[in-house]
Amino acid sequence: MRSTIVSRFSFMVMFPSTEATPFHVPLLRLHSLARKQMTDIEVIETIDHLFKCSRCLDNYRRVRAGYPERCT
Repeated sequence: MRSTIVSRFSFMVMFPSTEATPFHVPLLRLHSLARKQMTDIEVIETIDHLFKCSRCLDNYRRVRAGYPERCT
């Protein structure tokens, strides 16, 4: 049992997850999301990041407030 935990930990250290990026979403990407000009994969990745990062979510809310209702 202990060797399993150690092997998992060493695997995580050697091969860290590439999904967890500490960077914020650029404003251009947030504008593209608000205008619905992104591919499905990009939308999923961006929304996933917005759920994790409150700063980016606040930025998206500000961007979205600047667009008329027809863009929603």
